[in-house]
Amino acid sequence: MTIENWDDLKYVLAVQRHGTMSAAARFLTTNVATVSRRIDRITQELGRPLFEKRGKSLVGTPAARRLADLAEAIDQRLRAELAQLHSGATAAPVTLEIAAPPAVHTHYILPRIGDLMATLPSVSLTLTDKAFAQGLGEADLQIRLGRPEGGRLRARKFRDVPFRVYHRKDRPLNGDWVTLTHRYPGSDILRSIYPEARAEPRLRVEDLRLVHRMVQETGLAGFLPGFLIEPGDGLVAAELPDNLRVFELWIAYHETRHGDPLLRSVVDWFCEPAAAAA
Repeated sequence: MTIENWDDLKYVLAVQRHGTMSAAARFLTTNVATVSRRIDRITQELGRPLFEKRGKSLVGTPAARRLADLAEAIDQRLRAELAQLHSGATAAPVTLEIAAPPAVHTHYILPRIGDLMATLPSVSLTLTDKAFAQGLGEADLQIRLGRPEGGRLRARKFRDVPFRVYHRKDRPLNGDWVTLTHRYPGSDILRSIYPEARAEPRLRVEDLRLVHRMVQETGLAGFLPGFLIEPGDGLVAAELPDNLRVFELWIAYHETRHGDPLLRSVVDWFCEPAAAAA
């Protein structure tokens, strides 16, 4: 058995990443009929199903996951080779996509973006929000909480991030709290630090910056990283035993990019002392 059209692999990868034919079609700038036809063709060549319908989403079978891993490795290797060809040449800047939680972009990247542009003039950046830690997706680099386990990712620790339960200084703790939605693993960790908190929060939101704003506006307790707390914002750490959890920020990239000097330069820039002290 052979796969006659290697180009079909990118359709498997797109559906595996995005979960629906329509989302894959939008990413590939094509239509659903084309995506469906390519998936059907490779399914027939393999003689086994690639995706299963679960609700509104398509979930990859083991065969789809293996092909998607292969396609991702090819994609990342191609990006590395193109970066190598660009290096030392008078060509347009190489574009790298960095995926990270929005608060990480705001606090760790934007204040130093001028320095990055001056240090690495051959790099053009695309910053995309990615709050969850599942895989690189289309990104070249991902900044995430926690070291990636398994897969084909390499990672380098960026820094430690202390989190505490905060509330507004003029609003004592009363059991009410605000947190992230259930889509975030560990979104209810506040209750392990503040046992008197009610079983369910009064508010759930989609971003740590919104948690910070809600704590400011309502005075409710919220579990926040220290880098979001600013002098004059009226927030104080709650006087609770063991009110500290330290998480690690890691920068991850596909193992096939380990020899990519431009990508490694960006990683080095992030991890230099100036960044680690921010």
